[in-house]
Amino acid sequence: MRRVVLAGPVQPGLAIQLSADQRHYLINVLRMRAGEQFIGLDQDGKAFVVQLEPSEGRGIVIEQAAEAGREPELAVRLFLPLLKGDKLDFVVQKSVELGVANITFYSARRAVVKEGNLDKKIARLQRIAQEATQQCRRQLVPAVSGLLPLEQAAASGPGLFAWEQEEKQSLKGWLQANPGQSLSLLTGPEGGLAPEEAVILAEAGWTAVTLGPRILRAETAAIAMFTCVMFSRDEMG
Repeated sequence: MRRVVLAGPVQPGLAIQLSADQRHYLINVLRMRAGEQFIGLDQDGKAFVVQLEPSEGRGIVIEQAAEAGREPELAVRLFLPLLKGDKLDFVVQKSVELGVANITFYSARRAVVKEGNLDKKIARLQRIAQEATQQCRRQLVPAVSGLLPLEQAAASGPGLFAWEQEEKQSLKGWLQANPGQSLSLLTGPEGGLAPEEAVILAEAGWTAVTLGPRILRAETAAIAMFTCVMFSRDEMG
């Protein structure tokens, strides 16, 4: 059954007016008709069976509570730099599909992207996160936020950061030795983390890990690191 994120309070028996964007998505994209049902998600991640009302699908009626959610037990916060082109679109979409809890952008010294129009960029990426939530049938839409100075991001840890200059501590080894139900991950920009940035993170309690002998693209490193973490905690496979 299709899933749509709803705004405002949701409870059985309540009638809700749809926004123009929601009507377009249901009627024109999904080709739904009056009387058809879908899963509506409230802002707390609760799911309800919802029926589309007549009158050109302008409203809905909340029918009943729906099935249990598909949220992972492991809560992962992903810290990302700004990346070129549509790379952030890809990382946000795929990390949401894989189960990320939230995504926060930080300012990296070697980032090649300017920070202009940041509010519009964050809003667009939040829409991508919402669409990915609906597509993969999750119940909570991960928050997308930023831009934080690295020092402020580091203070939100501790966690793990991928660094190509780390040669001893592997991601796999750290995960095997450190079980837990929450974790922060940080990856660098196209130019990599600067040594002084690695020092800032280490002094805040973060652990540098290697992702292997090959140098990965910034967007590949973020998805690879997160996927390995989810697999190690039995959230995949």
